[in-house]
Amino acid sequence: MTVLAAWPLGIRVAVLGQPGEPATPMAAGVVGGDWKDPEALMRIGREVGVLTLENEFVDAEFLMAVEDSGTPVRPHPARMRVVQDKALQKQRLADEGLPVPAFAVPDAADDLEAIGRDLGWPLMLKSRHLGYDGYGNALCADLGDALAAYPGLAERGGGVLVEEFVRFQRELAVMVARRHGGGDAVYPVVETRQLDHVLRELLCPAPVDPGVSHEAKRVARAAAEAAGGAGVTGVEMFHTEDERILINELAPRPHNSGHHTIEGCVTSQFENHLRGILGLPLGPTELIAPGAALVNLLGERDGPSDPDIAEAAAVGGAHVHLYGKAEVRVRRKMGHVTALGSSPEDALETARLAASMVRL
Repeated sequence: MTVLAAWPLGIRVAVLGQPGEPATPMAAGVVGGDWKDPEALMRIGREVGVLTLENEFVDAEFLMAVEDSGTPVRPHPARMRVVQDKALQKQRLADEGLPVPAFAVPDAADDLEAIGRDLGWPLMLKSRHLGYDGYGNALCADLGDALAAYPGLAERGGGVLVEEFVRFQRELAVMVARRHGGGDAVYPVVETRQLDHVLRELLCPAPVDPGVSHEAKRVARAAAEAAGGAGVTGVEMFHTEDERILINELAPRPHNSGHHTIEGCVTSQFENHLRGILGLPLGPTELIAPGAALVNLLGERDGPSDPDIAEAAAVGGAHVHLYGKAEVRVRRKMGHVTALGSSPEDALETARLAASMVRL
């Protein structure tokens, strides 16, 4: 989607990947390789003027080597090093005085009993690295659950972050675009609805009071500034039962919670990401209709993808986006549907109808 946003701006994008992967048919150039391979990252670094990322898991040391070779990496690798470690990320936000859940970083499983006494049960345990869409998380009702979950989480992510269990009314998200050289642009607040820790659907604007929306934007802007760097940052938040806004996590890239902006906003998050990393003026972020909504298309089986959108294409006002993934897996994001409407709820009804007709 970033590649698609680049073409109208006259920006040519080279991608690191393999033939047949979703972005390669649309790219101006393809460098064969894997983002886990430092040599492959150096190769693509030699082909581009600026290197940016579509996930936050690329080793920051590998990225620093690209930066040191003379190719700017945006967001900067030093910022990525902090954001991709959930414990460092939480500590940075807390140090900036931003609202986060109470947390602790155990050195070993033996620390969990004392942490449980301090924070209270239940607790959320998270792998410090490589966690997403519920992978790398465990909700633990008591010490026994925590001791059972700890080894696997620590092995997966090089350590564990422990957080208080947050009782929330709803989950919110805000996309913030930051420009290399200064300036930012904040998108309207969305409500995100999860299914098994995976984004299922969203409403924009979120159905919250103006004061809550203002606070969510303020917190998101400050969090993106604390993270630093250029491009889009997705800020996921909790709107708690006692009316607080708490930051859940940051994603230093265009985010699923901003995909509705393709049709829903004057400038999509993907275009503003490109503008931001290249130092171009940022585009307006306002909605172009009273309401927008998104429904993710999640895999419900394992096997080859054989998509059919014929019925969904007949739903007026719905926009189907398939990602071109060759294999379907249960819970895998295969695409999404967006819609605009006279209200967020009206848009969601349209998006749900079309999504129900897509065959993956």
